[in-house]
Amino acid sequence: MKKIFKSVLVATVVVAGLSGAFAFKSDSVVKKSAATVTYVYSLSTPTGARTASNWTLTPGSGPSCGTPGEVPCKVSFDTSVYPTLQTYIDAQHFASDQEVAFGAGVISKE
Repeated sequence: MKKIFKSVLVATVVVAGLSGAFAFKSDSVVKKSAATVTYVYSLSTPTGARTASNWTLTPGSGPSCGTPGEVPCKVSFDTSVYPTLQTYIDAQHFASDQEVAFGAGVISKE
């Protein structure tokens, strides 16, 4: 009886130890961190502003846009909210390309 009790006790300790090790490992997994990204608009007219391929990812905060106007210049957004530029654009529900210049997070230029 003592032999069975010791075997069960050892097995319980081993299982508890392995469970604790796996629980610790899953908590220590590095989660993908979000970042603010900036895109610069590549065209000189607002036509095409709702198309992500007309924007270029830029390092840092991007260039100065000068005097605000009717053409989008750059946009910054958090990738934890919008993983891509197209998801950002789609989520804004812009009715026209011209509206992009006045959207949330968008800086416009003349």
